[in-house]
Parts: sequence; structure tokens; C-alpha cells
Amino acid sequence: MSDLLSGWGRNQVLKCNLKKPKNLDQLKNITRGKLIARGLGRSYGDSSLQKNCTVITSKLNKILYFDKTKGIIETESGISIKEILQHIIPCGWFLKVTPGSKFITVGGMVASDVHGKNHHKFGSFRHQIIELKVLNENNKILTCNKKQNKDLFNYTIGGMGLTGIIYSCRFRLLKIKSNLMYQQKIKNKNINETIKSLKRSSKWTYNVAWIDTSAKGKNIGRSILFRAEHSKKKNLKKLDTTFLENKRINFKNIFPNWIINSFVINIMNKIYFYLSFNKKSLIDINEYFYQLDKINNWNLIYGNKGFISYQFVIPFRNSTNTILKILHLLKKKKIYSFVSVIKILGKKDGFLSFGIKGFTLVFDFPISKDIYKTLEEVDDIIIKSKGNIYLCKDSRISVNKFSKMKSSFHSFKFLKLRKKMNRFSSKQSERLKI
Repeated sequence: MSDLLSGWGRNQVLKCNLKKPKNLDQLKNITRGKLIARGLGRSYGDSSLQKNCTVITSKLNKILYFDKTKGIIETESGISIKEILQHIIPCGWFLKVTPGSKFITVGGMVASDVHGKNHHKFGSFRHQIIELKVLNENNKILTCNKKQNKDLFNYTIGGMGLTGIIYSCRFRLLKIKSNLMYQQKIKNKNINETIKSLKRSSKWTYNVAWIDTSAKGKNIGRSILFRAEHSKKKNLKKLDTTFLENKRINFKNIFPNWIINSFVINIMNKIYFYLSFNKKSLIDINEYFYQLDKINNWNLIYGNKGFISYQFVIPFRNSTNTILKILHLLKKKKIYSFVSVIKILGKKDGFLSFGIKGFTLVFDFPISKDIYKTLEEVDDIIIKSKGNIYLCKDSRISVNKFSKMKSSFHSFKFLKLRKKMNRFSSKQSERLKI
């Protein structure tokens, strides 16, 4: 069976031969040759595309083990965050690290080594993983952890699926008393206020800011910070999951390519900033962590050309000047983003993981005439600042630029592992020669 596939950004489309294993035996019998695993297709670029064979893991969605006392769970890789939350929240548990959508699989969380709004406290998902089971190049399942097959363990986490197919993952959870979050919203007038506000909020468990990419002059880098804690008030009635079933808006693929442009985004950013107020509130987990999930297929709004997601991290040193350079460049080129986030990363996660001590920003840009050339200029700023990009979001960086970034994908140990595992290959890995 074959089908046209793309990443969530929909800016590249590839006809791929598909396999959809329903169990471990079927997974082991996948045809030989180049292949890559794919969950629910929420990586933004070309990291889950392989024309020879793309293995859809979404039917491998069982919970294999759950210790409700200790908060340890093991699941197959194709299970979604939403499916996990439906099981664990009623028992008083939550994910210790969660990305911004609940429609992401555990395999995707491992392969991308996701980070959340609490990286400054807990680091990336890597730090919660106890053990992995990985299908290797010989179709054998290997158990790996910090003692057994430790190189495979370390480089599978954040390895973008290039070290084998993740069959299962055992990881730690976070104890909660309620599905409610105590949130504070704080408006910041410019980048200096934004940086100070993020740093002042570092004692909060969750800390992230929306940033206005189209602001100018003294307002450049203005933002709205969202900081939060899990409600400490025990409320057994609020340990249900009905809020996960809230109705979502469904878009149809009818939007013209020009509808989301710099003028429209500029207006949207202004409206969002001015209609937001400093506020304290109790909201549910869905509202705080998964706001974009309110719209089932929000990526369609960019039209058939899709959009480019771009996420980078830079060290704390000279970070304000670096961020200002990038914001001024985007303003000069009139290239804006509405879905724009800045947050603190508090740990160097190591190996292939994205996280270092510094600031990370993420933008979603509509496709425009100058976008690719402008992002090459941004690449150069990131390289000069000794930063890195997040491959889960990437769809366009050149092998030359990527090779100059601070990435362990060029390390001797990973390249040695890849020589044995070169069966696992994506359009992205072929583009970047990793």
C-alpha cells in the first residue's frame, strides 16, 4: 500500500510505501530495505518520510505495564498522549514532560526527545525514560537502558528514528491531585521585560511566553508569559478525563495560500496582545498544555503550500542580543509568525537531545518569497551564537549549515552506530547525511 505523506507543516509531500503492523510479530516481519517509523505524523518536516517503506506505528497502542502506586508505565510506541492521559489521570498521575499536543505518540516523544514548559525543572523526556525496547537492523528486539545496550539507549532518545524502530518505552510519571492548573498571565512590553519575566518565574514548574514577532521599535520582543502550577488542592472529582473529549473545530482544506500573510499575522498579533490581560485563573490541563488541539487540523489554514516551523536554542551568553538580531531581521523582511514561543531550557540533556542551558524560540512561518533566504540568515546567527536547531521541526536546513551547528549527530559514537543501522533512513537524514 502506498500514499502521499507529509509532515505537519505540509511543505513537502512524498509518495511512500506504507506498512501498518498491528502487533510485535508483524513489526518483526517488515520488508527489508530502507525504512522509517511514523506515529501520528506530528513532526513538522521530513523526518518521518521514507519512500521505500514508512512504518505507521499507531496500531501499536497498548499499555503493557502500569504501577499505579509508583507512577511507572510502559507502553507500545504507537499510543498517543491522549490515550495515556485517559488511563493515568483518574489514578492521580500526569506526564512529567509533555509537548504541546496530546496527539503525539510515545515513539515520537522518544525519537524527538520532547521537552515541555518545565524543562528548566525536569529537563527533556530523556530523564524520565527507564527502558526502551528497540527493533534493530536484524529485526530483533533489544532491551536497552542505562546499563544494557546503553549506547543504543542513549542515541535512540532524540535519534529521530535512525537507530531502529522503538517498540516500547517504560517511563516515570508525575503525581497530581487534580486536573486543574493554577495559571498566571503576565504581559511584557519588550524583549528585556520578557527575558526578566521568564527568569523571575523560574521557580514556577511551568513557564513559557508567547512572543509578538511583528512588534517594532521599543516594543520589539513584547510577550505574554504563562506560568503555572498543578493545583495542590485535592479534588477527586477533578481526576476525570471528560475535559479531554471537548469538541474540536474541524477545518477543511479550502484555504488559499495567501490567506495567512505578513499583514494578517501582524493584525492577529496586535489583537492577541492587546486583548490579553494580567490574570490569575484555575484552568484544566487541556487548556494550559494543549491549546492548539482545540482545532483538529489547524495546519490547513496555511493553504496547500503549508508552512515552515523553525525552532532553535542558544546559550544564555549574549542571548538577548542574539534574539534581538533575529527579531529585527524578521521585522526587516516582514516575515512574521503568530504561533511563536520563547522559554528557558535549564539543562544540557546530552547525546542527541536538543536541550542545552539557554533560551529556545519557535516560529511557524507561512511560505513566502523570501522565507528560505531569510532562514538561511537566521541559521548563520544561530551558528555564530553556538546554538542548534530542533530536527523535529526542521524541513529545510542545508547539510552545510547543519554540520556547523552544535549537534551530536556528528559525533563519532553516533556515526559508528549509524553504520550498523543505515537501514533506518528518512528524507531528512538523507538530506542532512546523518
